[in-house]
Amino acid sequence: MKKQISLWLAVIMLFGTIATFAQKPFAGTITFAWSAEGTDDPNVAAQLAELSQEVILLGNNTKTVLNQMGVGIINITNGDYKLVTTVIDIPGYGKYYVEQDENEVKKKFETSKIDFNYKDETKTIAGYNCKKVVVKVTDLETDEEDEIVLWVTDELMTGDYVNFSTYPGLKGYPLGIEMKKEIDGEEVTLVQKASAVTPSKKIKSTEFLRPSDAKDIKDAPAELKQMFGMDESEE
Repeated sequence: MKKQISLWLAVIMLFGTIATFAQKPFAGTITFAWSAEGTDDPNVAAQLAELSQEVILLGNNTKTVLNQMGVGIINITNGDYKLVTTVIDIPGYGKYYVEQDENEVKKKFETSKIDFNYKDETKTIAGYNCKKVVVKVTDLETDEEDEIVLWVTDELMTGDYVNFSTYPGLKGYPLGIEMKKEIDGEEVTLVQKASAVTPSKKIKSTEFLRPSDAKDIKDAPAELKQMFGMDESEE
């Protein structure tokens, strides 16, 4: 009888351990590749080929690193504190940051309505099962509508607020994005798709802190502010 009880205790403890591991948020790096459909313009293909994008992910936190033509952009989102930090690294100028708190993020969506239409269509991206989600974004001031197709996976165990600053309310995490844009009078579908998902236990919360050598964009030179469309009222 004692052996039987011990066995049951061992099973219960093991089950509890497995459940604990299963609930741990995903930590890792996602590498994305860009392509374009509907155009034969070599310039578009060349520009996308030069664009590298990597997302470091931990629960509700993301750190997106973009590099193109020597300019680096780091976008850090903290879903727990509803904070977004964008860092621009331009050769010859250094690093400058812009921060948005929860109220500022919410204000960005005040003039838009976002609807998610979850489809039955699926595909595998970087080894993960993804469902198709058609996102309709309506501009409440002009009634203009845009559609974005997302391929979303729920297999990464991300936090509930990982999409708060991009697609608030979306369930899962997008490993594929398709959007139509007009480039030089031609309608082109830009495709962003994960090429690799690499889990890593080495990623810590400190990864999502603002770089210590970044300065407030308000202190940037005037010509740099003009590049980003800032005027005196935004200081």
